[in-house]
Amino acid sequence: MGKSTAEVDVYGMLKGGVGKTRIAMLAALRLATMEGEDVHYIDGDRVSQTGSDWYKDYQRQARAEGLAEFPVKVTRYPLEDLDDVVEELRTKHDRIIIDVGGGDPVVFSAALKFAKRLVVPIGADPSEVRRLRSTWKAAQIAAADSEVGGFDAWVLLSRTDHSTSLPGEYREMLTSGRDKKTGAELPVYPVLATEMRKRVSYQRAYGTVPKQGQYYDVPDVLREIGVLRSRSKGAN
Repeated sequence: MGKSTAEVDVYGMLKGGVGKTRIAMLAALRLATMEGEDVHYIDGDRVSQTGSDWYKDYQRQARAEGLAEFPVKVTRYPLEDLDDVVEELRTKHDRIIIDVGGGDPVVFSAALKFAKRLVVPIGADPSEVRRLRSTWKAAQIAAADSEVGGFDAWVLLSRTDHSTSLPGEYREMLTSGRDKKTGAELPVYPVLATEMRKRVSYQRAYGTVPKQGQYYDVPDVLREIGVLRSRSKGAN
Protein backbone atom coordinates (compact mmCIF):
# COMPACT_ATOMS: atom_id res chain seq x y z
CA MET A 1 0.00 0.00 0.00
CA GLY A 2 1.52 3.35 -1.00
CA LYS A 3 2.16 5.93 1.62
CA SER A 4 0.25 8.58 -0.37
CA THR A 5 -2.94 6.49 -0.30
CA ALA A 6 -3.12 5.58 3.37
CA GLU A 7 -6.58 4.45 4.43
CA VAL A 8 -8.19 6.02 7.49
CA ASP A 9 -10.39 3.82 9.67
CA VAL A 10 -12.35 5.42 12.51
CA TYR A 11 -13.69 3.52 15.51
CA GLY A 12 -15.95 5.99 17.24
CA MET A 13 -19.04 6.68 19.29
CA LEU A 14 -20.34 9.77 21.08
CA LYS A 15 -20.32 7.88 24.37
CA GLY A 16 -17.59 6.35 26.47
CA GLY A 17 -17.36 2.78 27.68
CA VAL A 18 -18.60 1.08 24.51
CA GLY A 19 -15.42 -0.87 23.73
CA LYS A 20 -14.11 1.30 20.90
CA THR A 21 -10.53 1.44 22.19
CA ARG A 22 -10.38 -2.33 22.46
CA ILE A 23 -11.37 -2.97 18.86
CA ALA A 24 -9.37 0.00 17.53
CA MET A 25 -6.11 -0.95 19.23
CA LEU A 26 -6.46 -4.67 18.57
CA ALA A 27 -7.18 -3.93 14.91
CA ALA A 28 -4.07 -1.74 14.74
CA LEU A 29 -1.90 -4.38 16.40
CA ARG A 30 -3.27 -7.20 14.26
CA LEU A 31 -2.56 -5.30 11.03
CA ALA A 32 0.91 -4.22 12.16
CA THR A 33 2.13 -7.56 13.51
CA MET A 34 0.52 -10.02 11.11
CA GLU A 35 -0.04 -8.04 7.92
CA GLY A 36 3.13 -5.95 8.06
CA GLU A 37 1.32 -2.63 7.78
CA ASP A 38 2.81 0.64 8.99
CA VAL A 39 -0.05 1.72 11.26
CA HIS A 40 -0.43 5.01 13.11
CA TYR A 41 -3.01 5.02 15.90
CA ILE A 42 -4.55 8.30 17.01
CA ASP A 43 -6.15 8.40 20.44
CA GLY A 44 -8.77 11.06 19.76
CA ASP A 45 -10.66 10.61 23.02
CA ARG A 46 -9.49 13.56 25.05
CA VAL A 47 -11.35 12.36 28.14
CA SER A 48 -10.13 8.82 28.84
CA GLN A 49 -7.22 8.27 26.42
CA THR A 50 -7.14 4.55 27.15
CA GLY A 51 -5.31 3.85 23.90
CA SER A 52 -2.42 6.08 24.92
CA ASP A 53 -2.32 4.43 28.34
CA TRP A 54 -2.21 0.99 26.65
CA TYR A 55 0.86 2.10 24.69
CA LYS A 56 2.59 3.72 27.68
CA ASP A 57 2.00 0.74 29.96
CA TYR A 58 3.42 -1.61 27.33
CA GLN A 59 6.48 0.58 26.76
CA ARG A 60 7.14 0.76 30.50
CA GLN A 61 7.10 -3.02 30.76
CA ALA A 62 9.11 -3.40 27.57
CA ARG A 63 11.92 -1.26 28.95
CA ALA A 64 11.93 -3.20 32.21
CA GLU A 65 11.92 -6.63 30.55
CA GLY A 66 13.81 -5.95 27.33
CA LEU A 67 10.81 -6.54 25.08
CA ALA A 68 10.44 -5.27 21.52
CA GLU A 69 9.13 -1.78 20.87
CA PHE A 70 5.39 -1.30 20.47
CA PRO A 71 4.68 -2.11 16.79
CA VAL A 72 2.16 0.71 16.27
CA LYS A 73 2.94 4.41 16.34
CA VAL A 74 0.63 6.22 18.77
CA THR A 75 -0.37 9.87 18.89
CA ARG A 76 -2.23 11.17 21.90
CA TYR A 77 -5.11 13.60 21.30
CA PRO A 78 -3.39 16.30 19.20
CA LEU A 79 -3.52 19.90 20.35
CA GLU A 80 -3.93 21.15 16.80
CA ASP A 81 -6.87 20.35 14.55
CA LEU A 82 -7.30 16.59 14.26
CA ASP A 83 -8.14 16.69 10.55
CA ASP A 84 -4.90 18.56 9.80
CA VAL A 85 -2.92 15.94 11.72
CA VAL A 86 -4.62 13.13 9.81
CA GLU A 87 -4.01 14.83 6.46
CA GLU A 88 -0.27 14.97 7.17
CA LEU A 89 -0.01 11.42 8.53
CA ARG A 90 -1.75 9.97 5.48
CA THR A 91 1.40 10.64 3.46
CA LYS A 92 3.66 8.83 5.95
CA HIS A 93 1.93 5.55 6.83
CA ASP A 94 -0.03 2.68 5.33
CA ARG A 95 -3.03 3.07 7.60
CA ILE A 96 -4.37 5.53 10.15
CA ILE A 97 -6.65 4.18 12.87
CA ILE A 98 -8.52 6.76 14.93
CA ASP A 99 -10.15 6.00 18.27
CA VAL A 100 -12.60 8.83 18.89
CA GLY A 101 -15.37 9.39 21.39
CA GLY A 102 -16.07 11.08 24.67
CA GLY A 103 -19.14 12.94 23.46
CA ASP A 104 -17.36 15.61 21.40
CA PRO A 105 -19.10 15.92 17.99
CA VAL A 106 -16.52 18.44 16.71
CA VAL A 107 -13.62 16.04 17.20
CA PHE A 108 -15.75 13.17 15.89
CA SER A 109 -16.49 15.08 12.68
CA ALA A 110 -12.84 16.07 12.24
CA ALA A 111 -11.79 12.42 12.56
CA LEU A 112 -14.09 11.52 9.67
CA LYS A 113 -12.85 14.11 7.20
CA PHE A 114 -10.46 11.66 5.49
CA ALA A 115 -12.08 8.42 6.66
CA LYS A 116 -12.71 5.43 4.43
CA ARG A 117 -14.51 3.47 7.14
CA LEU A 118 -16.41 4.13 10.35
CA VAL A 119 -17.17 1.40 12.88
CA VAL A 120 -19.51 2.35 15.74
CA PRO A 121 -19.31 -0.13 18.64
CA ILE A 122 -22.29 -0.37 20.99
CA GLY A 123 -23.42 -2.77 23.67
CA ALA A 124 -26.86 -4.29 24.14
CA ASP A 125 -27.86 -1.40 26.36
CA PRO A 126 -30.61 1.22 25.94
CA SER A 127 -28.33 4.13 26.84
CA GLU A 128 -25.90 3.15 24.09
CA VAL A 129 -28.64 2.73 21.50
CA ARG A 130 -29.87 6.20 22.44
CA ARG A 131 -26.43 7.68 21.75
CA LEU A 132 -26.16 5.66 18.55
CA ARG A 133 -28.82 7.88 17.00
CA SER A 134 -26.90 11.08 17.69
CA THR A 135 -23.64 9.44 16.61
CA TRP A 136 -25.16 8.31 13.32
CA LYS A 137 -26.60 11.75 12.66
CA ALA A 138 -23.20 13.34 13.35
CA ALA A 139 -21.60 10.87 10.94
CA GLN A 140 -24.11 11.74 8.21
CA ILE A 141 -23.33 15.42 8.64
CA ALA A 142 -19.58 14.71 8.57
CA ALA A 143 -19.94 12.71 5.35
CA ALA A 144 -21.05 15.87 3.56
CA ASP A 145 -17.69 17.48 4.42
CA SER A 146 -15.57 14.46 3.49
CA GLU A 147 -12.38 15.15 1.54
CA VAL A 148 -12.34 11.62 0.09
CA GLY A 149 -15.88 11.15 -1.19
CA GLY A 150 -17.46 9.83 1.99
CA PHE A 151 -17.04 6.63 3.98
CA ASP A 152 -18.71 3.30 4.68
CA ALA A 153 -20.19 2.90 8.15
CA TRP A 154 -21.28 -0.02 10.30
CA VAL A 155 -22.53 -0.75 13.81
CA LEU A 156 -20.57 -3.35 15.78
CA LEU A 157 -22.24 -5.13 18.68
CA SER A 158 -19.65 -5.02 21.45
CA ARG A 159 -19.13 -6.84 24.75
CA THR A 160 -21.92 -9.27 23.88
CA ASP A 161 -22.82 -12.00 26.33
CA HIS A 162 -24.72 -14.83 24.67
CA SER A 163 -25.65 -16.43 27.96
CA THR A 164 -28.54 -13.95 27.73
CA SER A 165 -30.97 -13.13 24.92
CA LEU A 166 -30.00 -9.45 24.84
CA PRO A 167 -27.55 -9.53 21.90
CA GLY A 168 -30.14 -11.17 19.67
CA GLU A 169 -32.89 -8.82 20.81
CA TYR A 170 -30.80 -5.73 20.12
CA ARG A 171 -29.60 -7.04 16.76
CA GLU A 172 -33.21 -7.57 15.71
CA MET A 173 -34.20 -4.12 16.94
CA LEU A 174 -31.36 -2.38 15.09
CA THR A 175 -31.89 -4.22 11.81
CA SER A 176 -35.68 -4.66 11.64
CA GLY A 177 -36.69 -1.03 11.94
CA ARG A 178 -39.27 -1.77 14.60
CA ASP A 179 -39.43 -2.00 18.38
CA LYS A 180 -40.83 -5.48 19.01
CA LYS A 181 -42.31 -4.46 22.36
CA THR A 182 -44.06 -1.24 21.33
CA GLY A 183 -44.38 -1.64 17.57
CA ALA A 184 -42.80 1.79 17.08
CA GLU A 185 -40.77 2.39 13.94
CA LEU A 186 -37.03 2.74 14.45
CA PRO A 187 -34.03 3.60 12.26
CA VAL A 188 -32.42 0.66 10.46
CA TYR A 189 -28.65 0.30 10.86
CA PRO A 190 -26.05 -1.79 9.00
CA VAL A 191 -25.01 -4.10 11.83
CA LEU A 192 -21.96 -6.30 11.30
CA ALA A 193 -22.56 -10.04 11.53
CA THR A 194 -19.40 -10.35 13.61
CA GLU A 195 -19.58 -9.32 17.25
CA MET A 196 -16.88 -8.40 19.75
CA ARG A 197 -17.91 -10.86 22.42
CA LYS A 198 -17.35 -10.34 26.10
CA ARG A 199 -14.08 -12.18 26.76
CA VAL A 200 -11.68 -12.18 29.70
CA SER A 201 -8.88 -12.43 27.13
CA TYR A 202 -9.75 -8.97 25.81
CA GLN A 203 -9.40 -7.51 29.28
CA ARG A 204 -6.04 -9.22 29.67
CA ALA A 205 -4.89 -7.88 26.30
CA TYR A 206 -4.68 -4.33 27.66
CA GLY A 207 -1.07 -3.12 27.77
CA THR A 208 0.18 -6.06 25.69
CA VAL A 209 0.79 -7.03 22.07
CA PRO A 210 -1.25 -10.21 21.56
CA LYS A 211 0.27 -13.14 19.71
CA GLN A 212 -1.18 -14.91 16.70
CA GLY A 213 -4.37 -16.69 17.67
CA GLN A 214 -5.20 -14.20 20.44
CA TYR A 215 -7.21 -11.69 18.41
CA TYR A 216 -10.39 -13.81 18.38
CA ASP A 217 -13.20 -11.74 16.79
CA VAL A 218 -10.98 -8.94 15.45
CA PRO A 219 -9.87 -10.50 12.14
CA ASP A 220 -13.47 -11.34 11.27
CA VAL A 221 -14.46 -7.72 11.90
CA LEU A 222 -11.61 -6.60 9.64
CA ARG A 223 -12.64 -9.01 6.91
CA GLU A 224 -16.25 -7.94 7.09
CA ILE A 225 -15.38 -4.25 6.65
CA GLY A 226 -12.99 -4.98 3.79
CA VAL A 227 -9.65 -4.39 5.50
CA LEU A 228 -8.63 -8.06 5.35
CA ARG A 229 -9.71 -9.65 2.11
CA SER A 230 -8.77 -13.26 2.70
CA ARG A 231 -7.54 -15.75 5.26
CA SER A 232 -4.21 -16.00 3.45
CA LYS A 233 -2.14 -15.27 6.56
CA GLY A 234 -3.74 -17.89 8.70
CA ALA A 235 -5.35 -17.80 12.08
CA ASN A 236 -6.68 -15.05 14.25
